[in-house]
Amino acid sequence: MEVHAHSHTARKKWTHYFWEFLMLFLAVFCGFMAENFREHQIEHKREKVYITSLIKDMELDTVSLRLTYNVRKTYITYFDSLVFLLRQNDKSKLNDIYFYARFLGRINEFKYHDRTIQQLKSSGSLRLIRNKKAADSITIYDNEAVKLVLNQQEIERNLRNDILYNALGKIFNGYVWNDMADTSNKAIISRISYNPPLMTYDEKLINEFVIKVVYLKTAYRLTNGNIEGAIIAAENLITFLKKEYHLN
Repeated sequence: MEVHAHSHTARKKWTHYFWEFLMLFLAVFCGFMAENFREHQIEHKREKVYITSLIKDMELDTVSLRLTYNVRKTYITYFDSLVFLLRQNDKSKLNDIYFYARFLGRINEFKYHDRTIQQLKSSGSLRLIRNKKAADSITIYDNEAVKLVLNQQEIERNLRNDILYNALGKIFNGYVWNDMADTSNKAIISRISYNPPLMTYDEKLINEFVIKVVYLKTAYRLTNGNIEGAIIAAENLITFLKKEYHLN
């Protein structure tokens, strides 16, 4: 009986195992890098979308800020005239007194367009803003520039409510007050063609009223100062973000 010897497979060298390991490692590493790059690209696109939306919000902010600034500027002039006329105590100017006083309860407040910044905060997406200077500037705009305006508006609101609920009815005739509003458009205020009398000419009551008007007028001036700062902050931030993210 013929016996055959078993053949033996040649033993692989250590370099073979090394290259197998290296190829496997490179395959896994390249896969990881490709996935990481893909996620990086997705996050970068999301970041740019947020920045674009934020810029649009700030552009709307500047429109609202300018509008409310100009309204306050007009009302400050009205209240200056109101105080002057009350001091003159000229009965022939009572229709002007009523007209200027009619705006004490009115204002076009700044509306903060914070949809994007709130979304960034609530979803934790603020981390997507990888540009530290951009992230810091956005936070400063939100927490400082805009907050100053909003806080000052709250002070104004309290002053206006005090005048509306505690002073106007003591000084002015409510029926005349109502007649000054356009029946078709309540937003339009017109001067009365005659000189309606005040409800009282008591110097003490009028003095208390004037003090409240002066406080409100001063608050409007302070708010407008804050608004000027907020407009500058918004415009600078818009310019910076457009440059950093190559947006037209």
